[in-house]
Amino acid sequence: MKIKIKNVLPALVIFSALATNVQAELAPIDDAELSNAVAQGGLYLSGEFSLNEEGGPIQDATYGDCTDDKRCGARFSYKLGGNDSNGWYVIDDWKGGLSFEGLTIRTRKVDGNQRDVTGQLVDNSGNPVSDAGAIALGVNDGFGGDGASFNKEVLEIGLPSSVKFDEYQYTLGYASHASPTEVPTGETFQQTNIYGVFIDGQVNMSGNMLIFPTADK
Repeated sequence: MKIKIKNVLPALVIFSALATNVQAELAPIDDAELSNAVAQGGLYLSGEFSLNEEGGPIQDATYGDCTDDKRCGARFSYKLGGNDSNGWYVIDDWKGGLSFEGLTIRTRKVDGNQRDVTGQLVDNSGNPVSDAGAIALGVNDGFGGDGASFNKEVLEIGLPSSVKFDEYQYTLGYASHASPTEVPTGETFQQTNIYGVFIDGQVNMSGNMLIFPTADK
């Protein structure tokens, strides 16, 4: 697969915060106490991504004036296979920005028992319990009753609560060459646009994605 990218000025800023105020004295604990301890780690992410926010650097007869008064989009070209006569798939006039709030990444124990959002075993009232007091969900565990036999941790990616788009747009097409500026002498540039996308506003999201291990470690 060949890939070419032209006229891209990306800016990606990701902020993550995990703050904890702890005042405790370090002390050894035995194996019995350690086996009853439940710990959870994770990330809460917010970020912003923008393309050609201040105009692209290319300025010629093909792409036109890409100064501040005209925001020229980026062009992403790729082809499958090594035959140059196959043509290029392109994402053209790609520009705008998006930002998100609340993307989470954490581990989750899948064992067929009832747990709270931190992974602590709880009873039907949401009170923490030990292994002996765990509530087995059976076929209602969300995995067709297979959670107990799985009994492993998985990676849980929580969708951001909202995604904001700032005049985000692109056009998907098929072209004879990677870009109009890379046409050999005697050949002509041709491009067929398949569809275009323009989004300006906020999208509310919910749910999560679980990534399961493929082998025992």
